[in-house]
Amino acid sequence: MPLRRNRRQYEQLTDFDRGRIIGLREAGWSNRRIGRHLGRSDMVVARCWQQWITEGRVYRRGGSGRPRNTNDREDRAIRRVATSAPTTSLASIQRHLPPSRHPVPSRETIRRRLTEVGLRSRRPLRRLPLTPHHRQCRLDFCRPRATWSVTDWRRVIFSDESRFSLSADDHRTRVWRRTGQRSDPAFIVERHTAISQGVTVWGAISWDTRSSLVVLQGTLTARRYVDDILTPIVLPMLSSRPGAIYQQDNARPHTARLSQQCLQGYDVLPWPARSPDLSPIEHVWTRWEGNCSRPEIQEN
Repeated sequence: MPLRRNRRQYEQLTDFDRGRIIGLREAGWSNRRIGRHLGRSDMVVARCWQQWITEGRVYRRGGSGRPRNTNDREDRAIRRVATSAPTTSLASIQRHLPPSRHPVPSRETIRRRLTEVGLRSRRPLRRLPLTPHHRQCRLDFCRPRATWSVTDWRRVIFSDESRFSLSADDHRTRVWRRTGQRSDPAFIVERHTAISQGVTVWGAISWDTRSSLVVLQGTLTARRYVDDILTPIVLPMLSSRPGAIYQQDNARPHTARLSQQCLQGYDVLPWPARSPDLSPIEHVWTRWEGNCSRPEIQEN
């Protein structure tokens, strides 16, 4: 199957590519067929073959193409800084290059050197700090439910409160990492709660239904949770869905005796602490986070 043509035209042929061209030409392939197979132009293939015919060898001619602006030592320095400090900026990497270097490689050159070794600038995964106890509780929750079917999960009603900040939060920190390293602890930026201007809402979702959105004014107490959320919204949802399971986190209003008494007789999913990422409702909040400061949320 032909390779995808994702190489840039100015990229040099490798020794392996040159060997493949010679081998395929000797096997009777045409220049066009080889070019399509390797993702190269017909002219590149023809020049490589012609050099083999006339000179008996194939190599990159001296001085062909623009020379690299960095040497091996500088390339290693660039990689070393990016891997030892994944959140460092391109400007910071420039400052860590050998002081005798003049002119200093541009930021775009540094970016290309990192891309060559598989390092790309990406947004880090943000999470709450987890202790070993938190990690064990998460495993104890997930392992027995790893065999749940889609039908089992359809019974769950996921609920949560979320606070949307109305102040600026650009989240511009980026990390240098390779594909597949998003969850590596070395590339995660821990996020902590902070007081700022915003609005707090409560909502619940299931596979085929959702609750109304409740805008919470002031502090959510156990009494308000029972009177404003559980009694008018959650209990009717649970009663109308036989076998339904209610999910809530371990916030104090949820674990209070008053709330527990209100939910007696209903299945409540035990939830590990500091595990908002395990709930699909987090994706709903993520979608809204970027737009919360545009139209005002009107209380129904």
